[in-house]
Amino acid sequence: MKICFLTHNLRQDNGAGVFSRRLVSGVKKESGAEVIVLTTARSQDPSEYPILSPGAVSLLKALPRVRSLVKTCDVVHALDAYPYGLIAVFVSLGLGKKVIITATGSNSIEPLYRPILGRLVSWAYKKADVLTAISFFTKAEIERKVSGLRIEVINHGVDAEFFASADGKHYDISQFKPYILSVGQLRWRKGYHFSIRAFVEVRRQFPDLNYVIVGKRYKDDYYLRLQKLIDEFGLRGRVFMLEDVNSREELTDVYKGAELFCLFSQNVNHDVEGFGLVFLEAAAVGLAVVGSKNCGIDDAVRDGGNGILVTTRNPDDFADALIAILRDPQKKRAMGEVSLALARSMTWERQIAKYAALYRSLIS
Repeated sequence: MKICFLTHNLRQDNGAGVFSRRLVSGVKKESGAEVIVLTTARSQDPSEYPILSPGAVSLLKALPRVRSLVKTCDVVHALDAYPYGLIAVFVSLGLGKKVIITATGSNSIEPLYRPILGRLVSWAYKKADVLTAISFFTKAEIERKVSGLRIEVINHGVDAEFFASADGKHYDISQFKPYILSVGQLRWRKGYHFSIRAFVEVRRQFPDLNYVIVGKRYKDDYYLRLQKLIDEFGLRGRVFMLEDVNSREELTDVYKGAELFCLFSQNVNHDVEGFGLVFLEAAAVGLAVVGSKNCGIDDAVRDGGNGILVTTRNPDDFADALIAILRDPQKKRAMGEVSLALARSMTWERQIAKYAALYRSLIS
């Protein structure tokens, strides 16, 4: 069996890259399949063909090359509907290849709200042999716009043993302790402009506490807005935005040193949190968590079990949830134990086995 994956990248500094790399390597190990990976952003993977240029003209020029590679494969698996699912369906026309589209988040939902692009992406969804989604939220958002689809939900997984084995030798977090933690790119969707406001209230109860945010900046204007907010609330030296955490080992050390994990994600113009992978990573080191309800985070957290999901977009409610855990050591410890059990039940090995079973059923 030979599988062609289409995805944005295989890097380990973003959720899409982590998912893509784990799926590709896991499928090779699970089923012994031969794989090729067509990407937009280059990494160093030997199976990678970085030929899916982001520009429309460059992408059109690449389609003959993409089709020639797809001809050699049995299954074509697109990780995200736009542009990869649309490309996968289009280049497979007349070739008799089995096509899977995995809906991961914003680029599987937002295009459906555009007049022309929405029709094209809907067509791709209907033409694909199998549709999967990484969360029940993502599935439901697609079904709002396209009826009659059959979508199987396969959540992301986590390297539970890797995160549990952090030794604290890769990133010095002593200057930040004690701290609460968020992880994710510095962009509007992550809700840092709200969580920083919430932290103001949390510090009234816990004046020694700091707030660490790990993430590379997405746009300078949002980064500058956050810096202005930090100064406005007098939080300089209390809120730290770390852009130099560059490896999984370093990130794991930062997770392990935190008091709890939080992320106040927002859904803005159909730019959504498709899943809460960072919540699973936090769970794998035994952290209690606080997040937003009614997005992909729902699938990564057991509300009331290993954390609290806030139903509103009010920073005061988010602060209340953080304080409720921080002031109750027994609750915090119990939630951490549920987190560890959750992470052990949602390993990448278990989730990838579900994809491997899909490939086998398509080929047979």
